[in-house]
Amino acid sequence: MEQGEKLYEIIADNIRKERKKLHISQGILAERAQVSIDTIKSIERGRRSMSLDTYLRIVEALDTTPLALMNREQTGYYIDRFVFMTKNCSSNQVEFVLHIVEELLKGQDYYLKE
Repeated sequence: MEQGEKLYEIIADNIRKERKKLHISQGILAERAQVSIDTIKSIERGRRSMSLDTYLRIVEALDTTPLALMNREQTGYYIDRFVFMTKNCSSNQVEFVLHIVEELLKGQDYYLKE
């Protein structure tokens, strides 16, 4: 599979996930993006590529960013994990965890050098 084909799959999957996260149908997304419902269906199934114009319309209709729909990682998964791990913590404990994570991220370049 070529790199471009993988990217289309990632984008298609992320469009579908974002649409579902917003609890809107393919028809509503099509209406908001000013494209046909068949276009949305084909894109989400990975059967159709899209023009830059169509892509940007979908991005706007989903109220996201172009890069977010190209992201391979499932940031929602990490957010869900964090919420699960901290659901029984006080707000002070959550603030402490966030502070520790911030400090770790600041120093990661030093430790992750090759």
